[in-house]
Amino acid sequence: MGRYVGKRIKRIEDPRLVTGRGLFVDDIKLPGGLYAYFIRSSYPHARIVSIDVDDARKASGVVAIYTYKDIERLVEPFTFEDAKSEPMTLLASGRVRYAGEPIVMIVASDRYSARDAADLISIEYEPLESFSDPFKAMDSSTRIHEPADRNIAFSDRISCGDVDKAFSRASYVFSERLYNQGVAPAPMEPRGVASIFDGHTLTVWSSTQTPYDLKEYLSTKLKIRIPRVRVIQPDVGGAFGAKIIKYPEEILVPLASILLGSPVKWFSTRWEDFVSLNRGRDLYADLEVAVGRDGTMLGLRGRILADLGGYPWGTELPYICARMITGPYRIENVSIEVMGVYTNKVPLMAYRGAGRPEATYFIERIMDLVSDELGIDPIELRLRNTIKPSEMPYRNCGGLKYDSGDYPSTLIRGVDILGYRELVRWADEEARKGRLVGVGLSFYVEITSGGPFESAIVRIESNGKVTVISGSTPHGQGDATGFAQLVADILGIDIGDITVLWGDTDIISRGFGTFGSRTLTVGGGAVIQATRSVLEKARKIASQMLEAREEDIVYEEGRFYVKGSPGKYVTIKDVASKAYFSPPPGVEPGLEAVSYYNPGGAVYPFGVHVAVVEIDRETGAVKLLKYRSLDDVGRAVNPMLVEGQLVGGVAQAIGQALYEEMLYDEQGNPRNPTMADYMIPTALEIPNIESHIQETPTRHPHGTRGVGEIGTIAAPPAIVRAVEDALRRAGVRVRISRMPVKPEYIYSLLWGATGSRP
Repeated sequence: MGRYVGKRIKRIEDPRLVTGRGLFVDDIKLPGGLYAYFIRSSYPHARIVSIDVDDARKASGVVAIYTYKDIERLVEPFTFEDAKSEPMTLLASGRVRYAGEPIVMIVASDRYSARDAADLISIEYEPLESFSDPFKAMDSSTRIHEPADRNIAFSDRISCGDVDKAFSRASYVFSERLYNQGVAPAPMEPRGVASIFDGHTLTVWSSTQTPYDLKEYLSTKLKIRIPRVRVIQPDVGGAFGAKIIKYPEEILVPLASILLGSPVKWFSTRWEDFVSLNRGRDLYADLEVAVGRDGTMLGLRGRILADLGGYPWGTELPYICARMITGPYRIENVSIEVMGVYTNKVPLMAYRGAGRPEATYFIERIMDLVSDELGIDPIELRLRNTIKPSEMPYRNCGGLKYDSGDYPSTLIRGVDILGYRELVRWADEEARKGRLVGVGLSFYVEITSGGPFESAIVRIESNGKVTVISGSTPHGQGDATGFAQLVADILGIDIGDITVLWGDTDIISRGFGTFGSRTLTVGGGAVIQATRSVLEKARKIASQMLEAREEDIVYEEGRFYVKGSPGKYVTIKDVASKAYFSPPPGVEPGLEAVSYYNPGGAVYPFGVHVAVVEIDRETGAVKLLKYRSLDDVGRAVNPMLVEGQLVGGVAQAIGQALYEEMLYDEQGNPRNPTMADYMIPTALEIPNIESHIQETPTRHPHGTRGVGEIGTIAAPPAIVRAVEDALRRAGVRVRISRMPVKPEYIYSLLWGATGSRP
């Protein structure tokens, strides 16, 4: 282990951010800039009969107004190959499919004039039958997309083994409907985009996770010839998967800047983000499990249904869930129908974990169900079904190949380190004193660090300083610090001599993006490869400077010397100066390397989480008292970054388990699109989170697995189980099948159990 890797190094990104020198989209000031405002549908589902913009065009400050008819010949719509759907035009054409869908873009001299002009625009709608419940949508003859009969966007099946035989052999069969409710990603910074066109280069700033995808779309889908497109991802105040896809505003604002010859900017309000930023989760699972007399899981069958909302952006989510539904358990007979159904909600898309939190919630709820029904200790039941180390690498029923890990010993170790048994005994003691305290556990495996590649440039400047350019696009995770640690140890230099850049499509030709817990693993792999390549070129130059063979050159702590003669050396700075100003014959000037790293498939973190809750008898409110975790993250490049990601994920999971849900009425009108009504937990609701790291290195050159989504994956079933456990101590035996677990629900259970006011 070197000087930096494995150490708790403070984030090099933070001084600029905490001193207010960050640059977010709304901080960008473009001289002569105009402002865009979007009129959004006030109906979940309706035909657009007419749009009257004549009065608004005459309003003070208004520069231009665009409807679909004004842009249809200028840009291609979004299309979806993996679902039965109509295209999504960037401004609604003929029909709106969710409340919040953009219909009109107003561009004015300032944002207030643009907003005022919106009041002068008249839109006549013909309301259509609309739905917030996918099961009701399937029972209706009204189609949200004409090609989708019964509003089913797609239907598929993931299977393995002989499911019928497994169920015929079962001693027990249990079934359950489970629901992972829809939630709002709610990043601190809403979406925003700014654009300027100088006649040759279209420059776009966007609060995005994938600037290269946005560049590709603008380069190929705009029907106006643009010689050059540059997309810049400035500082991003959170994204959590919701800023992966391209949104209409990210195309329309640049289009307006081209048409008007002026800079244009748009920045979302918080309300706009609630009604137009894609939501997460919203998966249903109807599952049956076949169980042997000893608790062995023989088979699993059922259906996973995704509420896609108005457009099929999130088609991958139920597939990911189905492929991960068996978790860390050896269940070899599986048949899961995978469906996507349209409703009139804001579209579904990735949110931190993207299918894996849902899968873990579903299978851990099933494990707890079987434990309760058969009276088998929950740890013992899991151990009986856990994949063994001798079976690694293990291909699960979803076709995913778990790379490595000792699951049974990790579960046993987690129970010990996290004090699970002691906490259960303590909860029993507290129950005798009248407190309602419960303990819950979850065991998980998740998939991270997929491909197809990530890119990096590492350049040693002529003064010996190092510039690292990553094709990954982190947005708050601290990955620049991790990259710098890797480079500093390989080159043996001070981390303060390293600058890390990212998020600008002009400084590296192609990157893939930040999502799926892949940045440090896949992006870091590219950084390592590029650094090693640059070092080999430097060694070649050093060998000529020292008049020795390359194979005899040793490099340590920033110095090259001939093996056996450490007193005679040249520094990396000496070599860099030589490379730029007087390179040896046959050596290309400069000292940099470009690398594209193919991860060769995903890797799989795993671990154990424990939650302790207390229920207030008088209100039904749940307080999370303790939270502990043991996670195998591969090698921890920076334990502080790992802990930060774990804590952040758990905090969001606490919200899902106990507080958060996007609410709609039966037609699909949003009911809580404000921070006053959408209950995100604060620091008061989040306890001290005690995290333990287990390191089993992977095949990657730095051995990491990825950690960004672990908390959201592991925490919900642990917290829900803890609530069940606390209720059991009050004499209430209940199976909680959906979240959030609200105080009024718990209160009603306690009332019913006691027959009087608690």
